[in-house]
Amino acid sequence: MKVTDYKHCYWKSLCCCFICFACMLHPAYAANVQGTDMNAGHEQPPEPEIAGESGIVMEASTGVVLFEKNMHDVHYPASITKIMTALLAIENCKMDEIVTVPPEAVYMEDKGTHIALDEGEQLTVEQCLYAVMLASANDAAYALAAHVGGTAEHFISMMNDRAKELGCLNTNFTNPHGLPDEQHLTSAYDMALITRAALEYDWFRRVSGTSYYEIPPSEHQKDLICMYNHHKMIAKSEFYDERVFAGKNGYTEAARHTLVTCAGRDDLDIICVIMKAEGTQDYEDTAKLLEYGLENFSKTSIDKMKEDHQKMPEQEKTTAETQESEELDQERTAAQMQESEELDQERTAAQMQESQEDRQEKLSKEEQTEESQESKTPPEQRKKDDYLRYILFGGIIAAAAAGCLLLKQKYQNRD
Repeated sequence: MKVTDYKHCYWKSLCCCFICFACMLHPAYAANVQGTDMNAGHEQPPEPEIAGESGIVMEASTGVVLFEKNMHDVHYPASITKIMTALLAIENCKMDEIVTVPPEAVYMEDKGTHIALDEGEQLTVEQCLYAVMLASANDAAYALAAHVGGTAEHFISMMNDRAKELGCLNTNFTNPHGLPDEQHLTSAYDMALITRAALEYDWFRRVSGTSYYEIPPSEHQKDLICMYNHHKMIAKSEFYDERVFAGKNGYTEAARHTLVTCAGRDDLDIICVIMKAEGTQDYEDTAKLLEYGLENFSKTSIDKMKEDHQKMPEQEKTTAETQESEELDQERTAAQMQESEELDQERTAAQMQESQEDRQEKLSKEEQTEESQESKTPPEQRKKDDYLRYILFGGIIAAAAAGCLLLKQKYQNRD
């Protein structure tokens, strides 16, 4: 190998080393080495997996949705319907008002869960509320509905009107207790909205968060009525959670298990809803959602989320207005350009027409000038000019004839 070859290899190797070193210093290489650690501290907490077909976690004071699974899907609510019944009773009655049990409440075809009320028996609104929220008593729910609405039918209209006022999207109530009906429907999102409205009242928090309540004997009911809260996170059970302060459970064959749970930590209150779960999945799912909502969010972060959410419509509005303004400007510009082009075309046409008229006028003037000059020449002079033209023409003809004769003689002499 020649010395020059060695030099060539040396410089080639040096260049390769320099290129590799430069690549290592490039930010893209550094990012690949560090991987996901660059985004450490900025990732959202992993969302829980729940078995129920629908679910939601909503922050109570703001309505911000922290988690959702099919939250707008329509399901049968079963006894969580009674949250709306309790809400309307609290909003429209005093706790010491007397409720007289109507016969329809006693002789329902499929009474389901009840506390064996008798026709004509009298309870206070407060006692009915405890019976509805703790014992999930369908007879007490019907009696309370008839008292608040005058008739159960009118109360059902009140339920649907209130649902619309709260912003519910997929709710239609046909009864005050949640017994099976194909048209009695709601969603996890709508139930969260209804529960959020109920939490504004201390009476709802007090009643639905009580684990045990008694209705003393009366003239119509000689027995003491003892009621335990059916919500297993409020009652002493394997699912008990001291952070839970309100809620309602439900079950029918069609609806399966439904559950609404309200829990809090510090100044943060959340609402969890599970719909159409099997077995104990409703409580297992709720435990996951409580952990997710209470451990990963704070009131400050949720307020910021709400603020950002509220700004979105304004930003969209500003963007729409800007786009509309730009479109108007473009339309004005296009109109101005079209108007300018039309004016230019009109000016060009006018100039061409004017130029053509000028040329015609000039030709007309020249013809008139020639005619005028001819008309100004005296007759004697015109005769002399004609005579000279004839003489000149005759001379030309004579010269041509003489030339022909000369040529003829030339050729004859050759012969």
